[in-house]
Amino acid sequence: MSEPTTSNTNDHKVVKFTNKTDFEFTPELGCMYDSRPIFGKSGTSPIQAGESVILPYHIGNLLARNLAKRVMMVAAPVDAKGIPTGEPVWSEESLEAKKASYIEDMYEEEKPTTQSETEKLMEKVEEYKSMVDKLLPKSEKEEPEKEAETTDETTEKDDSEKPVVYQDKADVLAELEKRGITHDKRKGKVELEKLLVN
Repeated sequence: MSEPTTSNTNDHKVVKFTNKTDFEFTPELGCMYDSRPIFGKSGTSPIQAGESVILPYHIGNLLARNLAKRVMMVAAPVDAKGIPTGEPVWSEESLEAKKASYIEDMYEEEKPTTQSETEKLMEKVEEYKSMVDKLLPKSEKEEPEKEAETTDETTEKDDSEKPVVYQDKADVLAELEKRGITHDKRKGKVELEKLLVN
């Protein structure tokens, strides 16, 4: 069973928990926090005899308390036949003293500054902006180039494929003269333009 972890002066404290016994401290013996097993340095095996691990205060404190209870239960007074005498195994003071022998304060992490909801949201805006800057420049740079290429190609095609529009009959006659096409100057603009197409 975990201890309450309401906001207090120990919330950001980091401690060193040491198993000063001669046995492995396993989840079955109380090496757990909120029903989750706590393992040693290997990350997959119990905390070995003599092993130390760095933990947040609330977890280290509970493990030290559970280990202290286990050690004191093993040392509970019994009579000659090995039957418990019924005397209390520990007092709150003796339990605290035993617990303190397994835990050592290391340092305190910097407390996060409290932020309003607006500040949190504005931080998210900056975070997303940064993410977009990292993800989008490539695609944005490629697209204008493609557009530019397409525009150039289109312009070239358009220039060569577009029929030339003449303002008046004089322009048509000038073009016919330029190309050396024989024509009848008395004909209308539309008929003369047909000679330029053929």
